[in-house]
Amino acid sequence: MPSSPLSRRAFLGRATALGLACALPGCVPNPAGSRVRFGVITDVHQDVVADGPERLAAFLAAMRAAEVDFIAQLGDFCVPHARNRAFLEVWRSWTGPAYHVLGNHDFDGGYRPEQVRAFYGMPASYYRFAAGGADFFVLDGNEPGGKAKGYKRFIGSAQLAWLEAGLRTAQGPKVVLVHQPLDDPQGVENGAAVRALLERHGVAACLSGHLHQDYLRLLGGVAHLQLNSASYHWLGESAAARETLAPEVHRAHPSLRNVALYRDPLWAVVTIDFARAELRVEGRASTWIGPEPWARGAPAANHPPAVVRPAISDRRAALG
Repeated sequence: MPSSPLSRRAFLGRATALGLACALPGCVPNPAGSRVRFGVITDVHQDVVADGPERLAAFLAAMRAAEVDFIAQLGDFCVPHARNRAFLEVWRSWTGPAYHVLGNHDFDGGYRPEQVRAFYGMPASYYRFAAGGADFFVLDGNEPGGKAKGYKRFIGSAQLAWLEAGLRTAQGPKVVLVHQPLDDPQGVENGAAVRALLERHGVAACLSGHLHQDYLRLLGGVAHLQLNSASYHWLGESAAARETLAPEVHRAHPSLRNVALYRDPLWAVVTIDFARAELRVEGRASTWIGPEPWARGAPAANHPPAVVRPAISDRRAALG
């Protein structure tokens, strides 16, 4: 990364709209040092949708055409069951660097973290790595703790201590990746404490999935970018959500029972361009299969149309 005014301070928490993502261990700095460009997909939910391999293959084909430096998925990928080996092989067909973040649904069925990591080929649940002149910190938001029932949504003291030590010694711009967002009540329970840590150490952005929504929020100088699911928006267990489907639609898409499926898979190409001092997110839009969520009884208060849509929005921001 060049030793210019945008090499450190210009990048740290200054963008008003931001799109970032990166990779797991093994990612090496961009040799040119002028930009890093990568593909991001999240919440494919292979164990829910009927066409997970096709959605993933479409993503990989697009990333090859885009000639990205690497790809990353941000969780809720698949459980480590033998039936998902073919799906995982699609991912492994990528010949460049490819990286994983742990999501809560990756443990469905009682699988342990070490089983999921072994299935994916991950060396750790949380870790630090460098790419394109920046320092990246991947967090595991599935640790025990907190008061929430059901899925754990917490970051424990040992992980927080590791994060703070790493942020303190990082030399480049800093980015955090985590499945559950830090800026929403349905995300990491102690998200406020984690956010304070990121703000104190000048983290530029936090990239997450989990909510199946599309938004960016700037909090304390940190851009919190929520990437939409590759596959669907969750409607809940309401009878109305199940019963508003025409029989022929349900037969063609049985996974629509409690979800509003996106006709096309969603993903993003994210570029950090140091030479132009610019950040770019190239998103993707689709349409609903069947009625939209609100026509199926999903209340707007719980499924706000401003962020619930079959799209990942394009975003652009100047650094400095």
